[in-house]
Amino acid sequence: MGVSLADADRERIEHGVRRAAYHIIEGKGATYYGIGSAIARIAEVILRDQRAILTICSPQSELLGVRDVTVSMPTLIGGAGVLDVLSQPLNAAEAEKLAASARVVKEAIEALK
Repeated sequence: MGVSLADADRERIEHGVRRAAYHIIEGKGATYYGIGSAIARIAEVILRDQRAILTICSPQSELLGVRDVTVSMPTLIGGAGVLDVLSQPLNAAEAEKLAASARVVKEAIEALK
């Protein structure tokens, strides 16, 4: 989308994501409130066709060399569901971490079959 993030921005976002569950627990005592809130927001966007970019899990035919995996990515959703998965410019270390995560998820999916 043409937005550039400085290293400090990336670190702030990563810290916020990693601490989100703890923040919810501190405020409400459990994470299921956060899960319920996220589901309500996703349902609202779909039902009202609001078109929003949310980080959701959706099947990916290929992600950094890992085929047929479901991972959480920034996604444009609307009344028709998933409209587009937004690719992010990643440095080599970030790409390797994302690929490693996708491999872990893929192995878990395969273990269930």
